[in-house]
Amino acid sequence: MKRTTILIICFLIISFLLFTNCSKKQERELPEQEKTEEPAATEEPGITPQKEIVSVESGEEIQPEVTLKEEEEIQPEITLKGKKVFELQLVAVRDYARIEAEQNKLARYGYNTFITTTVKGGDTYYRLRLDDLYTYSEAFALGEKLKKQFSSINEYWIQKVK
Repeated sequence: MKRTTILIICFLIISFLLFTNCSKKQERELPEQEKTEEPAATEEPGITPQKEIVSVESGEEIQPEVTLKEEEEIQPEITLKGKKVFELQLVAVRDYARIEAEQNKLARYGYNTFITTTVKGGDTYYRLRLDDLYTYSEAFALGEKLKKQFSSINEYWIQKVK
């Protein structure tokens, strides 16, 4: 009985390994043209040759998902994290009396806030935000601090405003 169980487990492991390796994609470098001392007018300095991914099963070439233009669009988001362009939203509720109570409580501890409104699905929501701009890391740290300090703040939202 033990021998049969061990053989079945070994068979399952081997078959699993075989099936998972069959669907892997292989990378191969595109053949480079003759290298010249100066880059061509269309090439940008500092760009490595693009690799294409070829599916083993079908032999089709699969294009990479991110292009240079998309990378340039993503890059500014990363650099904005060091600038003060974020607001910290602490509460979002439909009850205006509760939002005013939260605003008064935070004011007693020296936090300046303001209330904004938004309509979603026919319901009006009131949002309480701190009245200052922060870097992303400052907003995150302050949000965590306020979450620990006030039991009524369960979560917070960091919103880019500029």
